[in-house]
Amino acid sequence: MHYDSISIEEEYYDLKIRLMLIGDSNVGKTSIIKRYCNNQFSPSYISTVGIDFETKYLRLNGKIINLQIWDTAGQERYKVLAKNYYKNSDGFIIVYDITDKKSFNNVANWITQIKDSASENVKCVLLGNKCDLEELRQVDINQGKDLANNYQLKFYETSAQKGNNIQKVFTDLVKGFLNDDNFVNDSERSSISTEQRNLRRARNQKKKCC
Repeated sequence: MHYDSISIEEEYYDLKIRLMLIGDSNVGKTSIIKRYCNNQFSPSYISTVGIDFETKYLRLNGKIINLQIWDTAGQERYKVLAKNYYKNSDGFIIVYDITDKKSFNNVANWITQIKDSASENVKCVLLGNKCDLEELRQVDINQGKDLANNYQLKFYETSAQKGNNIQKVFTDLVKGFLNDDNFVNDSERSSISTEQRNLRRARNQKKKCC
């Protein structure tokens, strides 16, 4: 299964997938998104206020995918606002900080919010972020695996700073949607056919050449 990150105009896509990152404040949700979408990391990102999102286009198995990645604030006062977006999300990435046991203990609360507010059969994965800070670790990797198994979730330890497993998390999720015959998102599919896209690209190439 071949995967490429591409830069393309907004109307050129076959399928839109919406993902939400949720978890306590300061677990690294924004850093994960910036690393994945822009291959950037800064130790001084400002905490997200309310809701923000990034868009990334992928070409996988001959399909162009518009991946919308929603970044949510972890503070209690923004939880009601974030929950308004749960229903429209196709998948969730639940993040805790391996150096913060409290963020790990709160994973159950975040999963409860998904069950209460999201649509049925959404795809979810669990991330233990900041695995580069091994000397500060408060949550053993086996604790993360056990918790994920309890909820039947895929589990990854990631480092937004080093890039560990960041690409794999998103690629695995997208593959899961493409391999799921029950995932239908016709209302978000591009109205432009493959033939029309090819014609448009050919015209654009001619313009660039002349």
